Amino acid sequence: MTGLRRHTLVWLSQAPGAETADDRTRAAIWHTAGRPFVVTRRRTDGNEIGLGFCTTDPFHPELRPRRVAALTDPAHIVRHARPPGLEEITRCPAATAQTHSFSRLISAAARASHDIHVYGSWMWQALTGERHVHEASDLDVVIDVAGLDAADDAAAFLAREEQELAFRIDGELSFPGLGEVQWREFLQDRNEVLLKSVDTLKLVPRTQLG
Repeated sequence: MTGLRRHTLVWLSQAPGAETADDRTRAAIWHTAGRPFVVTRRRTDGNEIGLGFCTTDPFHPELRPRRVAALTDPAHIVRHARPPGLEEITRCPAATAQTHSFSRLISAAARASHDIHVYGSWMWQALTGERHVHEASDLDVVIDVAGLDAADDAAAFLAREEQELAFRIDGELSFPGLGEVQWREFLQDRNEVLLKSVDTLKLVPRTQLG
């Protein structure tokens, strides 16, 4: 266990490993540029944790960004941070076309006391300035929830607000110390839900979350 959660941004003291020589080169370039990697699920039985990043082709910006998997020893992490909040995303030039929707969501989240963080294509666009977002891009969000009641409230909030926005909301509810559950799945009120963490991927009883 590392104490890190999925979607956490990490900066490293050295470039991470990857499966292929091409991906190792991409990871080294990304690291040299001072860019963060995002924590994903552990993919080996060892101490290393899974990382990801998303690159664009400067010569062919019309191509879809390429997701690259990497891994590192936790000892190489020199800094970590939560993914950017909604306010930071709105400073991304690509967000100007969705100003009304973002403003509405920020205001609604403030009234409901939901601290929304963003990962996925909108995060990479904001962090790199490169083209990761397209017209059909979802907004991938993660909201920390303290238990079942808070999760019910957050899922209902996202379902309600999405109806008034110009984009689809995807993403997860994060139960600190346990892992994340997709918010639409949680909203379905099933007895079991799929819980994802750095170390596990498993179905758990809903009651185990709080």
